[in-house]
This record gives sequence, C-alpha cells and structure tokens, in this order.
Amino acid sequence: MRFFVFSEKVINRLWVIAYFFVFSLIPMITRNIIPHDMIENLYWGKELQLGYAKHPPLFAWISYLFYRLCFSWPESLYILTQLNLLLGFYFVFKIAQLIFDDEKKAYGSVLIFMASACAELGNEKFNASTILMSLFPAMYYFFIRLLKYNRNIDAIWLGVFSALAFVGKYFSLLYIGCIGLFLIYHKKCWKFFKTPQIYIAAITFIACISWHVVWIYENDFITFKYAMEKSIYYPKDYFSAVNFLVMQCLLFSTAFWAFGHSCLGRIKFLPREEHSMKEKFIIFINIVPNVFLFMISAITGMRIGSFWGTNMLMTIGVYLLVLNPNFDYNRLQIFVKRISIFFAAALFLKLGVARYFLREYDPTNAINIREISGKIEKDWRKNFGDQRIKILKTDKATAALHMHLKDSPSSYDIKRCKLFEVHDLYPPNEDVAVAFLCRKNDGEIERFRKLYNGNILWENTIPVINGSFIYYAFVNVMENSHDRR
Repeated sequence: MRFFVFSEKVINRLWVIAYFFVFSLIPMITRNIIPHDMIENLYWGKELQLGYAKHPPLFAWISYLFYRLCFSWPESLYILTQLNLLLGFYFVFKIAQLIFDDEKKAYGSVLIFMASACAELGNEKFNASTILMSLFPAMYYFFIRLLKYNRNIDAIWLGVFSALAFVGKYFSLLYIGCIGLFLIYHKKCWKFFKTPQIYIAAITFIACISWHVVWIYENDFITFKYAMEKSIYYPKDYFSAVNFLVMQCLLFSTAFWAFGHSCLGRIKFLPREEHSMKEKFIIFINIVPNVFLFMISAITGMRIGSFWGTNMLMTIGVYLLVLNPNFDYNRLQIFVKRISIFFAAALFLKLGVARYFLREYDPTNAINIREISGKIEKDWRKNFGDQRIKILKTDKATAALHMHLKDSPSSYDIKRCKLFEVHDLYPPNEDVAVAFLCRKNDGEIERFRKLYNGNILWENTIPVINGSFIYYAFVNVMENSHDRR
C-alpha cells in the first residue's frame, strides 16, 4: 500500500514537471521575440528603480534578476513564467492541506485549476498580472495559518506577502481589503482584534511597502495616475463588466467541466450549509472580490482588462471541494491530463501557426532581432570603437534590441520616469542609437532627419518584408556633432 501511494506521488510530480517543460518550451519554439510585456520588464528591471511609470517594481526586478542569472537569455522568462505558476500551485496545495488534511483533495485542488484555460492560455507571460498567481495563494495560505494557529510568525509572513502583492500590482489592494473585510464580517474572527497578531501583520505590511510609498509620493503618484487613466479616466465602458464576467466564465469553464466529470453527486456552486471559519474564508475570497469588481465596473464604467481574472480564482479547486467533498480523484486526473494536452496543442497552434501566416503580412512577426542587433553593433564599433552604447531609442517593434545588444543600453529614462522616445531630443550631449520600423514612402525617416537637423552620425536600413524595413541611426544632439565622424 505504501509503495502504491509513493508511486502515485511520483506520477503526480512527474506530470507537473512535464507540464512545466511543455508550457515553457512551446513559446520558445513558436515566437521569434518574447512578448512586449516581458521586454518592458527587462528595460525597467535593469535600472533597479523603486518604481516605474506604469507599475510597481517587483515583477521587473524578478524578471531582470532571473534573466541575468540565465546568462542574459531572453527566452528564460518563459521558464520564469512557469516557475511562478508552479509556486502558485504549491501554495494552493498547502492551503488545501490546511483545510482538508487530505492529500488527494490537496492534489485535486491543484488539478482543478490546472484544467482551466487560465492556467495555460492566460499564463503565457510573466507580468504585473501573472505575478499575482503565486502571491495571492501565498497570502491566503498565511492568513489561513493565522486563523488556525494565531502565531506571530504567520502574521509576519502574511504582512510580507501582502506587501509583495502590493509592489507586484496595486490591484492586490482589493484582495488585501477583502481579507480585512472578512475579519470584520465573520463574528468568530472578532476575537483576533483582541490579540496582537493582526496588528503585527498590518505593521509588517506598512513597513515593507513604506519605501515604495515614499517613491510614489516623490514622483507625483505617477503609477496611480497611469492606473486611473487606464481604468477610471479611460473612456467609460459599461460593457467592460459584462466582458469581465464572460472572460471569467470562459477562462474557468473547463475547470468546472473537469470537476463536474469527477464529482460524485449533484454539484453545488454556492454554499448551502454551515462551514468552518477556514472554509468560509475560501468561499468569501473566491466570490466577494469578483462581485466587487463587477459591480464597480457596471456602476462606474471602469475599464477592466480581459485577463485581470487570471489571478483571481487560483483557489477555485479548493472552493469546489469545500462545497462538494465527494469526487473521483482518478477520473479528475485523467481528465486534466487530456485537457492539458489539448491546451498545449491549442497554444502551439495559436502561437506557431499564427506566426507562420502573419510573418508574410505583418513585419513585426518577421523581424530577426538577433541579426539586426549584430549589424547595429558592427556599425557602432566601426564609428565609435570601444565606446559603449549607453542609450537606445526604439519604437515598440524594435524594443527587444536592448536585450540583444552586448552593451545592454538603457531604454528607460529614470529621471523623467518614461521611455526614451525616438522623436525626443533628450538626453542632450549623448551619442544615442535609434531604431524603428518603417514602411516604404511613409515619410518617417524624413521627419526623423528633420528633427535631428544634421546631427545624424551614421544611418542604415535593413529590409524586412513587403517594403518594410528597419531604419537605425547613431545621433548626437550637440550642435555640429556630425563633425565628430
């Protein structure tokens, strides 16, 4: 019997490892450039600032550190994406162990989430949204431990992971607020207000985010302004709430299908009986934030991103097993393996086939960044010798160049908290490399030459497809700088 249990554990772990490798490998072999979100991570992260124009800094720091540990290999971020998801799986497993004290239900809780489209198709890249797929379950885990054991160490870890979630994405404040709301809502939790642990967690949280709060204040709340512009100040969209709800249903429909396939009895989706305090928290945290976000958007017209929900229901498996404790683990396991294979094929087709057809029509899918970076470096050395490329200005199509140029130039202006822009003369007194995608006869190069008014030290073009080409130049905005050639 012991040997059977051990074998089952090994099989489960091997399946998770295979899952990790497959979903790391697919984008590596089907994409020619990593997604723009992850390119941004790297040009922010290399500056190691306390915050950036769009987002708090945690995911950018982690991305750049991992990238450097992997010998500046951009595709390593696909591995980081899956490691982040595996960490989320681990904490979901630990949460289920705390609640059920049953290893099969713990594995089942992970498998139900693995069956969702969110786990595969909504987790293609590591960014401000997907980092919460590990941080939210960690935050819930230590909160449940605090409810169960009421220990100082769990309060400290709750504060730490809440702070990490905050400096991952400000959206996490909704969930941190919901944890506080649960303490107020549930009468059995009122006793915790008479003990020091809740206050230890709050003080730890405030202490851990204080440096970033100071940065926000010193930079005129730039990240909050960006978040407000993208959601509240953006043109009102009352359909956004419906779109959010539809996307949640689509992302997690296969998780419900997987559980329905294995459930022994009629499925309950809403609580109809008394539950323990820990179980009530799982029910609360899966329902209330979604309801809040939907209602806020429906009433105010606030725009909600289609994939904001990727991190919102990591504990959907725990939720379903709390409400429906009887299930067939073997049937669930078989179903999840099949649906994961289906999603792997779907992702391969989505990325690979789409790229194959689009590269004949869309030049951004045909750009060979490594080849272009090699030509730029060769021409730079020809003109400036061993002088380092310090600053690179690009458009979105060529932004990945900063990862491949050996000098690792800066693309982010830390003084002004913004990207260096192609059509911006700042910074003065610097030799700058500039690259952007052009189309034949679109007049972009002429506008560029007029802007720099004779200060172009070198220029060249590289053809892409269908009359499109990469234009790159070396410039200096100092007067008569062209005489330095």
